[in-house]
Amino acid sequence: MTAPGPDWSRTHALVVAVEEYAEGGDWCLDGPARDAANMITWLMGQGVPRENVQLLASPRPKNKHLLEAVGLGTYDQVNQTTVRTLFRHRLAALTGDWLWVYWAGHGVQTRGSQWSLLYPEARDNDLIGLDAGNLMDLLQSDRLAPREFRRVAMVIDACRQPLNVQLQMNAADPDRLLGAATFQKARSVFAMHACEPGGLAKNRDGEGLFTRVLLDELATEDRSDTGPDLEAVWGRVRTEFERRRDARTAQQIPTVTVRNWAGDSREFTFAPRPLLGPDERQLLLAVTALIDGAPGSAAACGARLSDELGPTPTSEDAPTARDLVGQALGTHHGVTTLLHVLAESTRGGTSLDDARRGALKTRPGEWLLRSEYDELAELLGENESPLLETFVRAARHELPGVRIDVDTVQTVVDGLEQLVQPRSPSPRQLLRVVERAAAAVPEPARGALRAWSDRCGARSGTARDALLTVRFYAEERADSISPAASALDHRIQIKLSPQTGTDQRRTYQVWTARAGHGAESLAKVDTPSRPEDIRLRLDDLLVEHGRVHETLVEFFLPSTELDLDVHRWGITTGTPLERPLGVDYPVVVRPTDERPKPVVPSHRRRWDRVADSTTHDLHWLPDGLGEDHLYRTLSERASAPGVVMTVPTRARPRARMFAVCVYSGIPVLVWHRGEELRTVTSQLKSVLRDGELPSLPHRLREFRCGSDPAADRQGRHLAMLWDDPDLPLPRPLALSAPM
Repeated sequence: MTAPGPDWSRTHALVVAVEEYAEGGDWCLDGPARDAANMITWLMGQGVPRENVQLLASPRPKNKHLLEAVGLGTYDQVNQTTVRTLFRHRLAALTGDWLWVYWAGHGVQTRGSQWSLLYPEARDNDLIGLDAGNLMDLLQSDRLAPREFRRVAMVIDACRQPLNVQLQMNAADPDRLLGAATFQKARSVFAMHACEPGGLAKNRDGEGLFTRVLLDELATEDRSDTGPDLEAVWGRVRTEFERRRDARTAQQIPTVTVRNWAGDSREFTFAPRPLLGPDERQLLLAVTALIDGAPGSAAACGARLSDELGPTPTSEDAPTARDLVGQALGTHHGVTTLLHVLAESTRGGTSLDDARRGALKTRPGEWLLRSEYDELAELLGENESPLLETFVRAARHELPGVRIDVDTVQTVVDGLEQLVQPRSPSPRQLLRVVERAAAAVPEPARGALRAWSDRCGARSGTARDALLTVRFYAEERADSISPAASALDHRIQIKLSPQTGTDQRRTYQVWTARAGHGAESLAKVDTPSRPEDIRLRLDDLLVEHGRVHETLVEFFLPSTELDLDVHRWGITTGTPLERPLGVDYPVVVRPTDERPKPVVPSHRRRWDRVADSTTHDLHWLPDGLGEDHLYRTLSERASAPGVVMTVPTRARPRARMFAVCVYSGIPVLVWHRGEELRTVTSQLKSVLRDGELPSLPHRLREFRCGSDPAADRQGRHLAMLWDDPDLPLPRPLALSAPM
């Protein structure tokens, strides 16, 4: 790096070393304690004061002396709590020129390619860890003292091997230390990782190989006022690992990211090599046999592969098998594309079958060609596009119970692609989802998706008649959907203006809405009306457009009036008996307030979790929170799909609390309008005991059926915010409808 060097006396280091894990046995490591001790020794040798080094560690008993020998005096045990305290609280109080962060321990790659650094509490069935990418964001955010730490060096010596599909579906999202924040454009981060995404970090002789090589290269730097040139150090680390890979003594691929928030981001990695293990070797041998058995096929394969993946990295006229396999391994969906090219350009046979077996081991779950993958991603459009939303809904209907990550278009396609089995004449799950989505959208998107499905199905061996059968049933299902047939999609939406005057008059507008079909205006009244008149008009509209027990009734209100007890409005729906609206229909409230732009992605991420969550995933807010503490609590729980509020009415006005939740991007909020905390907590626990979160509005309606209009029983005082971004308040508020 070329910037002026730091003052070593104003350099701080945060070091985490995890060897002992709750799972025990083979989980426990032998190396992170030595690595941490060596890193601390080097830093202190540069002039970093011992009091500027903070260490969290869980060493094996035999390695405790290594940490004691560095002379820090004492250190804290590492666990989820101490990690959060260190990075969220202690770090904010530090001032200095340069910050070094070091982490050694287990790591895994979870859903959406998230890198989770496992806490010591982690077990086989509870892979709890820290989000490494979010940690990098934290180090560049305003959570650090303003104008402090102009440079940050982060070193992570941990694996990033992906979990299998089943474990990914069951694993919790990694812990995020940073929610919304402002990023410091002047602060650069030089992040050094022991391995590439999907890779392994190796230990040798009781220490991490990557840390050892890095420290050796740091030691060769002249100690000067400018500090080490990290880019020069990294260049030598690259060279050393390339030498070891050529000599077959190490196969891991370290990476570096240099980033600042002004948009300057660079990533350095190795060009992937074909021989990373026995499975890749099997693939190479099979490809070699195919090419040797078909003279001239190497040139043809090279030309076709160049069309699909880009130029083959070779200076020869005809690429070798090593060239072809190397390029395929270094490109997403390159191996499946190579197999397809080989099948077209060679005689196939036993060698092709061997190559397919090798491909299944090297790239499990991949079966699309590179061109097919890219075309589908392009068809689905940008993140948050209407077609992508329809596609995700189709996936959730087609594959109930399967978690669908929607971080990006790529994570959606990746997750669905990996759910398939090897070649089969039956349409794969991804093709079923494509057909279901195509049936739900108009042209030209429908035709484009079906054309993709036809080509992909034919290429992958899907029986044509089976694919057409799936298409027929998808069309039939789409044609049969009506507002009455889809309780979750069909809604009555009522927008109420703020009340005016002593008689609480309001203007109002009513729509009927269904996902994918827009909204239809039913009534628009610009003259302030009494609550009784609004109630009677709504009663008439429900008779005509609603379906008892099924249609979701949504009231849009200002965030300061979300506590309005609309679910207790009396209705008759054409019968002689008056009863509360919330007994006949699931009733929820939604805010009319427009969320600030920076909050919209958070609202979407939280809502996307709702489909696959249970009531146990809701976060119970502690009693007695003020507005500031409430905002901080919600920011800490950035992955929670919703929250539960237990503050009784007499204890604290809730209007401001609701506003904080809305502006924090909370899509689901459950509360109780009672007076006594014991009653509030008891009834909330009853309705939230067990169950899937998407069914909560209907479950709350069933719970309200036990209410006694004259007494405080069951769900009479329970209320719920349910803010679905897929069906927002219609934008054109000037819609008219016959009165």
